[in-house]
Amino acid sequence: MTQETQFLSLLRTASKSDLQVLAKLLSPYLAETELRQTKVWGDRSRLHVDDITIPLNDLLLNTRSGHITIEKDCFFGHRCMLLTGTHDYEKIGLERLTAVPDRGRDIHIKQGVWLGSGAIVLGPAVIGENAVVAAGSLVVGDVPPNTIMAGHPAKAVKRIDGSAVD
Repeated sequence: MTQETQFLSLLRTASKSDLQVLAKLLSPYLAETELRQTKVWGDRSRLHVDDITIPLNDLLLNTRSGHITIEKDCFFGHRCMLLTGTHDYEKIGLERLTAVPDRGRDIHIKQGVWLGSGAIVLGPAVIGENAVVAAGSLVVGDVPPNTIMAGHPAKAVKRIDGSAVD
């Protein structure tokens, strides 16, 4: 019996309270792994992250209906989402579930962008260079470079140099 098999056999016979103790011991390690695990829903070949310089954390990337490009020096708070996928709202029932376009909703995150925790970007969208999207914001459409966006839906608040938005 291999060491791994012995361990698994021991786990199968462990009491519920022993398993709860093990879960408590493992939980900090599992939580840290979860906070650093990027998730991709869709075709990974539509994900263009060759130039990233900062880890993506627990970013959710949906490439069902388009490509996602992330340039260098971008960073993301926890639980951000970049969603290209959509469904045809004119359909009903199971047909709505399966009516997913396969193109036309690309998302491009330009160099130096910061998305605060929980920010959601719905494609199609281009987030301009050095833009900031506040935590919890919902971006629908393009974001000008060097602009701070906030809200649900996100609106321009000011420029990153503190000046007013035109």
